[in-house]
Amino acid sequence: MKKKITTIEDLAVLVQGEFLNVDKNFKELRNEMGNGFRSLRNEILEIKSDLEDLKLRMGEMVFRFEIQDVERRLKRVEEKIGLK
Repeated sequence: MKKKITTIEDLAVLVQGEFLNVDKNFKELRNEMGNGFRSLRNEILEIKSDLEDLKLRMGEMVFRFEIQDVERRLKRVEEKIGLK
């Protein structure tokens, strides 16, 4: 059961206690959010790194396809002019 507030001092003690409780809750929330933001930032950096790798691989694949196309066309030219 809560103590009955009978004086200004009782009210002041109650208000101070509630402010301290709110401050404690904000500190806990700030810590949780900080950890969450750090975790989210790490996830974003990992995704960014994966995208960079995909871009490099896609570039290599396109380059290989271009080389294969050029080789195929060169082979046809060589056959037409009688080199092969």
